[in-house]
Amino acid sequence: MKPVTIVRDIDPKKFEALTRRFADLAGHSVMVGIPEGENGRTDEDEIGSAGILAVHEFGAPEQGIPERSVVRRAIRDNLGKYRKLNEQNLRKVVRGDMSVAQALGLLGAVASGDVQLTIRMADLAPLKPETIRRKGSSRPLVDTGQMIQSITFEVRDD
Repeated sequence: MKPVTIVRDIDPKKFEALTRRFADLAGHSVMVGIPEGENGRTDEDEIGSAGILAVHEFGAPEQGIPERSVVRRAIRDNLGKYRKLNEQNLRKVVRGDMSVAQALGLLGAVASGDVQLTIRMADLAPLKPETIRRKGSSRPLVDTGQMIQSITFEVRDD
């Protein structure tokens, strides 16, 4: 069998544009959670929404707070969806139909929505009876809705 040679003219400007788009992909990451600018709380709580989320994400056994992972759980449970979205968006970036910033922003928006949904819907470790009495609800991580509304994403340069 003879080897096949494919010869195709390449437009140098299109090749340079593609090279720039690939270079733009490197060095960026999408962070999902509660960024510093969204960390405020109206109840003067010193650790803020991000601190409360972190305590529940990893648990604080010394204070009787079990792990209620919602960020890691949402990301783990939706990895297949994120891979598919990234594959679709990479094709668009290569074709020049979408910028890298748009692709990463879309990934961040979808992932932050998944974390919010996990907080609302996941079967999490139950609250202690005294916590339920204090807040008037048995729903972990949902009180005023401020933390859920603070969940967002950032596209960062590494």
